[in-house]
Amino acid sequence: GSGPGEPSATLAANFPDAEVTSAHSTTKCIEWASHRLQKLGLSNIFTRLVPELEDLSTFKTASFDLVITGMGFANVSNPKTALKEVHRLLAPGGTYLSAVWEQAPADVACDIILRHSCIGPNPFHTDDKNRDVVGNFKCPVRTKHPTALGAPHQLETMIEDANLKVVEVSNDEYPISLGKTKEFAFKALTLPIRNELIELQRCNHYHCDDAAEAFEDVLKEGFMVKVHEDGELEVPYNQYKFVVARREFEESDTSSTVSKTTKTKAFSLSKMQTTLKPTDIRKDPIIFDTWNRMKPAASDKIYNALKKQLDGYKRTHEIRVLDAAPCPYTNTSVSIAADYPNTSVEAISKSLNVVEEMKELASARGLDNLEAKNLDPANVSSIPDKSFDIILCSFGLTFLSSPEETLIQFRRVLKPGGVLIISVWEDFALRQLSDSIIAQLHAAGELEDFSDTGSLPNVLHELLPYAKPRELENLITKHHFDVSRVDHETARVILSEPSCNDTYGQNIATLAIRPFLQELEKSGENKDAFKDAKRAFESVLRDPSLVTRDKCGNLVTTLPSRYKIITATRPYEDEDGFWDVPSTNTRKSTQGPHIKFSDIPK
Repeated sequence: GSGPGEPSATLAANFPDAEVTSAHSTTKCIEWASHRLQKLGLSNIFTRLVPELEDLSTFKTASFDLVITGMGFANVSNPKTALKEVHRLLAPGGTYLSAVWEQAPADVACDIILRHSCIGPNPFHTDDKNRDVVGNFKCPVRTKHPTALGAPHQLETMIEDANLKVVEVSNDEYPISLGKTKEFAFKALTLPIRNELIELQRCNHYHCDDAAEAFEDVLKEGFMVKVHEDGELEVPYNQYKFVVARREFEESDTSSTVSKTTKTKAFSLSKMQTTLKPTDIRKDPIIFDTWNRMKPAASDKIYNALKKQLDGYKRTHEIRVLDAAPCPYTNTSVSIAADYPNTSVEAISKSLNVVEEMKELASARGLDNLEAKNLDPANVSSIPDKSFDIILCSFGLTFLSSPEETLIQFRRVLKPGGVLIISVWEDFALRQLSDSIIAQLHAAGELEDFSDTGSLPNVLHELLPYAKPRELENLITKHHFDVSRVDHETARVILSEPSCNDTYGQNIATLAIRPFLQELEKSGENKDAFKDAKRAFESVLRDPSLVTRDKCGNLVTTLPSRYKIITATRPYEDEDGFWDVPSTNTRKSTQGPHIKFSDIPK
């Protein structure tokens, strides 16, 4: 429902490589949109007339990476059916954007004007269906309500019922301009009841004088419509909700992808079965290194989250930062130490290799304020209580022996009022790569004699222990942190940089099936399983639907992976019965006294 071509035109102008379709159910809007697009000279956008949002059969299944329904979605007669169509049109991993009004003063104004338009000066009564009746004439019932889907969680629930995953919800408001003439303002304000007013005119029940009087009353009231000094009429306080959702990868997607990859029978990794035993991912150095090589995809957003906190401190005093999951491929600790000379960064890891690499990086940059230590974040008894202002744990919880004990230690060594920043992956766009490689192996005959017994361990499931919504937030809250912010982000995983070979990319692409390939070689089922997988990966590199290159020349997954950054604080309340107030040498705040709980009036 793009109306006269927006936001389609803006998207096409800003993303010239994208192919944009502007669809609407009325011929008039399509004509407006076509004229607008022609005037702007956009060649990457097309218009399409559709019967209704509930019927988008003119488009093929999984044909769009992004589907947008604007504020008009509230006017759809059957939004649940429409959302099923949205799900059908989205490609696996695709994004759905929707917005609905939560509060619209114009909606109340429309009710007032419609009632006066119908009733006029005549006596009326209300029937058993709460409908106004004048004589024998029943006033028309509104069919369009801008806030029809504005109830709390209503839209989110409907989206999730359509098998789409809500990843972000934001709220905002903005005023709507009605121009400077009352004639135009009346037409614009009464758009939601335009059909009902036309019906009243057709039935000779339209009381135009009373409608005009009601409109004047709305203007005088001042809340629903404001009149500025320059004569501009405006509807203020319009609150809306913006929802971002994802179409996740499903079993049918995997089968469909494989059937396109090979001319043999469909072969899906999730359907494969073997006698493999679950693998402890924490003991595999290749998996650990591969995991670290995935972190650069999200490093910029994590650095910005950390920078936002550091900027809240005075630059003249030392700020202590603990990086509990340092990575030599992201350089987050190095960047912070270099950009903020007043910080003292301590990077701890139970991996000696990581510690040595971090030391080399610090030495190469001449950073005296960065120290790397070989410590398990779950066992930092050597670190005194309340030592750090900020703790960063970037995708580190997955490889820690005891995440809950780690959170206990984080709270202990964090100063009251200190900040904890944790990031975790929510979903990987890696299963498609693994499935494609398996399909290639199967098509080449390397898996023909493979037995179908037992169960295949789900490595990706082990790598995503906190993928469920609010699971990690609840765990953090359980250990007495206050979650203040959750940012849901996406990133295309970097398989290799331009100067690197594709070995690292192969390791990432086969991450989900690594134990399976190991067992094939160990059992003698296929002694060259990894070599065969490498050849299959080289074939995957030629499939732009799976792998591509970004603007920097990096080899990246075509489909994005999802992660979230959680920012939490340690409250000022301590076990000793005092409320600790931050001192003036750290946060930008005034120093206050220590207040005992018993001194606070009930």
